[in-house]
Amino acid sequence: MRLHTLAAGVAALAIAAAATGCSSSSGGSSGASSASGTWKLGSELTCSGPLASSAGPYCDAIKAWAKSVNASGGIDGHKIDLIVKDDAGNPATGLRNVRELVEQDHVIALIGLPPSYTFSAYLKAKNVPAIGIIGNSDYRNPSFFNVGLNPFASVFSVSQETSRVGTKSFGFAYCAESAGCAQSLPIIQAAAASFGQTTTAVKVSSSAADYTAPCLQMKNAGVQSMLIGAGSDVVLRVLDSCVAQGLKARVAVPAQAIQPADWLKDKNTEGMIAVSGYAPWYDTSIPGIKTYLDGMAKYAPGVATGAATSAAWSIAEVFKGAAQAAHLGDNPTPAQVTAALHGLKGYTADGLLPPLSYPQGADQNLASSSCYFTLTIKDGKFASTDGGKPACVDQQKLAPFEKLLPAS
Repeated sequence: MRLHTLAAGVAALAIAAAATGCSSSSGGSSGASSASGTWKLGSELTCSGPLASSAGPYCDAIKAWAKSVNASGGIDGHKIDLIVKDDAGNPATGLRNVRELVEQDHVIALIGLPPSYTFSAYLKAKNVPAIGIIGNSDYRNPSFFNVGLNPFASVFSVSQETSRVGTKSFGFAYCAESAGCAQSLPIIQAAAASFGQTTTAVKVSSSAADYTAPCLQMKNAGVQSMLIGAGSDVVLRVLDSCVAQGLKARVAVPAQAIQPADWLKDKNTEGMIAVSGYAPWYDTSIPGIKTYLDGMAKYAPGVATGAATSAAWSIAEVFKGAAQAAHLGDNPTPAQVTAALHGLKGYTADGLLPPLSYPQGADQNLASSSCYFTLTIKDGKFASTDGGKPACVDQQKLAPFEKLLPAS
């Protein structure tokens, strides 16, 4: 097993599942760079371009969060001057944007990250913290603070949840367009085997007219649950085709691969299994979710809520929780924000997240990103399982694979 190739493959699978240069200042601040008591935050995101349909909602949610915080008086009385820069899916633009945020705007932290980025080494050199969903090459970068499942826990959580419903034969339909999808197969097989499952792997192309052949292959293998590593629309097309071929298997997915409206319309998603590093976005019994939904309704009306927007809101709340716990003053430095993040102990953002801590050391992100929530569709509606409480993957199962992550 080639170590870096395997890690890259897991990341590629996650991107495939989630996917289907201007700037703005948001949050109600005047944008003055030295206003005492105002904290400058930067967001380098993909708000337009080819990935805008899947990554764009992050931009809307981050801006809505800042407006909501400022409308309620700020964080301990400190208003947020949020500067959002759009890379339009161009990593080179992203690096230029981050340089401007750090050197010209003097932000104290970055919140939210685009699907791909080239600025990790720059932030490490500048000691500026970035909070968001990070790539596997940055799990040991001291400037990066991951929110959500790490790539290995994401895969193992699917195997863990499908085994809990009795799955012995697991199917993995992976995208044919990217070599990274195929490279993720060894970790999928290892995760399934650790829970006593066998794996049947098939390729699926996003441009295929139908999926009769791969569906029949999984049907003949007796597959009971299947992970489809592709964009949300392709997942549904494969699922529908397999049901038409008589394959009775639950579909299992990362929650961020779900487009809520489309999934609720498709009757074949009934009983699906989804895992998420964030609390279910629709569960108003969770205080943090209610605050998020109210904020989106007021400050981003018309923007569809779902896993993507709740993730962005949760990421921003991690900054808020660290700042409040550390009692940051009028003019905090990036180093003080980093120390505040390390000071978090079991932070949940009013239930938005599993208990979150960032211990000092190279594994600060691995230790904080192996717990998850599960949800399903029942009677045509999204429903939380396990009472909305998070579960975790045994660190002993993950340890051999987490060693594959490169040093930063």
